[in-house]
Amino acid sequence: MRLTDKYIASLKIDGTKVKHFDDGLPNFGVRVYKSGVSFVVMKGNDRRMRTIGRYPNMSLKEARIRAVKIMNESDPYVRSKSAEMSIVDFLDSSAKRNKPRTTADYKRLLTRHFPTGMLRHITRAQLLARLEKLSKTPGEQAHAGTAFNVFLNWCVSNGHLESNPILGLKRLGHINRKDRILTDDELRKLYLAAQMADEPFGTIVQMLVLTGLRRGEVVSLQPEWITDVITIPGSHTKNGHEHTLPFGDLTKPLLSTLPLTFNGWGKSKKRLDDTLDIDHYTLHDLRRTFASNHARLGTPIHVTEKMLNHVSGSFSGVAGIYNRYSYMDEMREACHKYENWLKQLIDGNSNS
Repeated sequence: MRLTDKYIASLKIDGTKVKHFDDGLPNFGVRVYKSGVSFVVMKGNDRRMRTIGRYPNMSLKEARIRAVKIMNESDPYVRSKSAEMSIVDFLDSSAKRNKPRTTADYKRLLTRHFPTGMLRHITRAQLLARLEKLSKTPGEQAHAGTAFNVFLNWCVSNGHLESNPILGLKRLGHINRKDRILTDDELRKLYLAAQMADEPFGTIVQMLVLTGLRRGEVVSLQPEWITDVITIPGSHTKNGHEHTLPFGDLTKPLLSTLPLTFNGWGKSKKRLDDTLDIDHYTLHDLRRTFASNHARLGTPIHVTEKMLNHVSGSFSGVAGIYNRYSYMDEMREACHKYENWLKQLIDGNSNS
């Protein structure tokens, strides 16, 4: 909360040591002692608390001015840090606290969009200018703004910076709801392009279209998991549940190429997309498209959820505990119908 004279005057002096920091000015606040209330400021790499005056002998306005002056007094540690050095330290810290994908996203956004130079010299105007350049890609703009704030708040907390220049900035951009479904024409173009794409990425894309699996599940597939069905152990699924899925004639030859050794998602997808003339899509959109096409073919929702290894929806709660039926026959029928439809689509004979 933002400190006010009225709020400070209302604080109880009961001998309990309590700190109240101001949301409007990071690292500035008051501390309640048995003897009264003091204005304090946190400063330095060791986050040392420094008392700057007693209330009401010093007014809140005077305390703010004094706090800003103290914060602007550069210590040697802060003065020597560049943005690049601080980003490296931040990413090391993130790797210990977050999932690898989160740290990778921070690295991409910060190294691509954050200004370079001495960290303490980077201004709010510079940061806003960088974000404004992303206005034509509102999703990237929103993600970059979040990464900037997380990084700068970390810098303040760890003594790399005295304050966050964009604290309180209204969120820019927006992240679109994940509802992209490829049209029949887009799906046909993508599948044909995947057949001609570099391996193993082309095989991976075809498998995503044919099975509705997640990309990590496709890459992790092992030959010993393949019989007349695909069985993925719970250790390799997102929800930790073993997933058994039938497959058809289009999928069978692709499984003979296992195991797939692959990295470089971004570059491989860009090479494939450069050969296409379709709107932007993600690989996860293929899973959503898979489910949507099963719905239009009449596959019951609970069968589709089995094929996707969903444990919510039809299989949540009591149903998930007591319904142990595998629906394998129903999934085989749905798989056969889907592959026949997809083959007609690829051959240009679809009536849909």
